Amino acid sequence: MRFISRKIIKTLLTCALSERQIELLKKELFNIRNRTSDRAIRREIKPKIYKTCHDFTTKHENILQDASKKIIDFLKQRKVPGTDFDYLYSAKTKQPTLYASAYACMTLSLLDRLNSMPANKKFAWSQHFDSFQNEADGLFYDPVLDSELFMKADWWGKRHLALHMISAYTDLGEKPRYPFYFLEEYYDHSHIKNWLDRVDWPSVISHDNDIDNKIMNIGCLLQYQRDTWNDVQAGNAVTYLHQYLLEKINPETGMWGVYNPKDPNQCSRMVQFAYHLLSLFFYDHVQISNANKIVNLVLSTQNELGGFGVMLNSSACEDIDSIDILIRLSPLVPACKVEIENALRKAIPWILCNQVDDGGFVFRLNEPFVFGHPEMASNRNQGAMLPTWFRTLSLSYLMNYLAFPNKFIVTRCPGYEF
Repeated sequence: MRFISRKIIKTLLTCALSERQIELLKKELFNIRNRTSDRAIRREIKPKIYKTCHDFTTKHENILQDASKKIIDFLKQRKVPGTDFDYLYSAKTKQPTLYASAYACMTLSLLDRLNSMPANKKFAWSQHFDSFQNEADGLFYDPVLDSELFMKADWWGKRHLALHMISAYTDLGEKPRYPFYFLEEYYDHSHIKNWLDRVDWPSVISHDNDIDNKIMNIGCLLQYQRDTWNDVQAGNAVTYLHQYLLEKINPETGMWGVYNPKDPNQCSRMVQFAYHLLSLFFYDHVQISNANKIVNLVLSTQNELGGFGVMLNSSACEDIDSIDILIRLSPLVPACKVEIENALRKAIPWILCNQVDDGGFVFRLNEPFVFGHPEMASNRNQGAMLPTWFRTLSLSYLMNYLAFPNKFIVTRCPGYEF
């Protein structure tokens, strides 16, 4: 792999190539990397998956208890000594972040560890969160993460963080000190229309525009504003957003945009895009048409190891996106019930195999990962806070849907958990 990569790079540096040739070489390098990664995953993980699958059928409660204990130990390792609510993102990082504290809170809630926490300590944790909130716009600012990306992005950054914060507050039985005043511009329906009319909807599955994350962040925060502060204007904005997005659905796919069904990368990206928008509809129980088309596409993206990605080491995001959609649309497609249940059962050992030696979960097996900032990075096969929360959430959804006895708790809040 390294020899081939160097050879391609050397060719790029020494030859006068057209843009088309450079793109083809980049694509080939990407394909080589994927094939090499898949071979390693098959060799290392497949035997572990078979064993986990066998063990889970006979002693699933013991396996879940063991996984939960390891998660708790991981969170204890990430807690900064001498503090109550400061957490590091991974063993690689040096400074605590608000994101990490929120992930710790949400993960502890999923594991039913907050119910036994004294009320005054939960309130103190919410006050810790309050200390990061800006009164002027209601958003949360962590000086450790201050950057242009934090201000502008939506797959990470200030709006993305706010959507996580509302789940953490809900888990604590509290709410932020200030409403989200930055949302007020979206009370004007013409503002929403002008914003979304600029989107090239046929090609929205491109990762470049980040529009799906932004719609989820804005829309779900509007739902929270509506429900938490009884904000009628926020509620009207949500209703308008529902109507607008429903009109943009492609009836041929049941989702948004156009994709090539023979391109696995486009199929996978279509599912991820849909997940971010469907949350707005699922939370408010708004009916979605063509559920069968959506379910069939999601089912087609499951790989041989049980994950939902083109690469065998599917990410925590790819997996939860698909699991969430299948579970929530299952009642609408009774003809696919058995196929959905089989796919979800197949996903369980894969999710469990992403728990590594330190007790946390990884974003992708065998790969390091930087989530927006160096203080939110993890080494190869090193547990981190985002994937630990996301994969614990996946397990909670799977266990509850498949009716396995478990102790997971999922609170109801717009966005990720309900």
